[in-house]
Amino acid sequence: MAEALFYITIATDIVAALTVGWTIFIHGRQLGGAIATLRQFAAGAFTSLAAWMASMVAIVRAEGVEICASLPLVLMTIFMLTTSMYATSTMGRKHHQNFALWVLVMFVPLVSLLAHLLMKGSNNYHPLFSFDDLNDFCVTTPLIYYGRAIFVAILMTFWLLAVGMIVEAYIYYRKTCATQLKAEDAEQRDGNVKLSIAWALVIIMGLVPWCISSLVLHIVYNLLIFGLLTITGWAYLRHVRFIRAHDSGRLAPIQIARRVPMLLAMEQGGSTEWATSVEQNPFFAGNPTLDDVAQALGVTNTDLSDYVLQQDKNNFMAWVCDQRLRYCAEQIATTNRKISEIAISTGYNDLPTFTRAFKRRFGISPSEYRKQNAT
Repeated sequence: MAEALFYITIATDIVAALTVGWTIFIHGRQLGGAIATLRQFAAGAFTSLAAWMASMVAIVRAEGVEICASLPLVLMTIFMLTTSMYATSTMGRKHHQNFALWVLVMFVPLVSLLAHLLMKGSNNYHPLFSFDDLNDFCVTTPLIYYGRAIFVAILMTFWLLAVGMIVEAYIYYRKTCATQLKAEDAEQRDGNVKLSIAWALVIIMGLVPWCISSLVLHIVYNLLIFGLLTITGWAYLRHVRFIRAHDSGRLAPIQIARRVPMLLAMEQGGSTEWATSVEQNPFFAGNPTLDDVAQALGVTNTDLSDYVLQQDKNNFMAWVCDQRLRYCAEQIATTNRKISEIAISTGYNDLPTFTRAFKRRFGISPSEYRKQNAT
């Protein structure tokens, strides 16, 4: 049963990887240069992922589940290096444009792949099913023992190189790029950075089942890969919608609708996901201006003004008050906070003033609203 499930998850990952990678490559041509780098990496990286998954089929043998298999390690290393190159590109580094660096990082893994194929073809490849087998090789065939150890050590050096590149690029990104991007670009870029780092972490986690003779671990890991492939496909579709909305001028209303609830939840201010800093939440200020709210939301005054008009609010202050009262109502219904605390923290001078405003908006008092809507 476990063996059949293992093969099913392997086949599913292969199909998903090729589907996601080549769909992005082919479909992305419609978007021109906006995702040129993503297209190239998607095709190459996910094809290498599919090859890695395919190589895992051979680890199940009559003697058991092979550990420290050479071919999956080589292909995993190639996928890790490719992923690290894309990850650094999302963080503003241009390593992927350096041909010499590509030669440097891919030469040894490709040579290792050739060496493995030669060993396999000459029947000199000896699979391991436990670390006791490795001790036996040390005594009976020391050449194989030390050769395998050197092989793994060299490839692990390139894993460290990949991790170092990602860490350096992330530090660079946090210091420079993240503060220089426009709000909408920063929000989108952050998503790409997080996803590429997630892929790097998941690949590193793949070393655990690689070292342990357990089909269950491999199955769980294969499901994790499939989950991340699904998230990647969803993220691509979201990125496409972002680009098309941006090009058609429909991006601002989408962003405002998404960001308003997030900004309202920041009662004490702080740093937003869209790279703006809010010292005092304008929704809860005494007399917020259009400029104050637009700046906090990371949009232009014109975009916010148009959005308010689309909400059938001819008066900006009426819209602000409505958003604030909606937030208060949500807090009353879904939390155990005192009503007086909610009122003061959202900018009302006292509870009676808040109660009157709330009753005008919802027709009942805050306490009655809580009784009717408490979750």
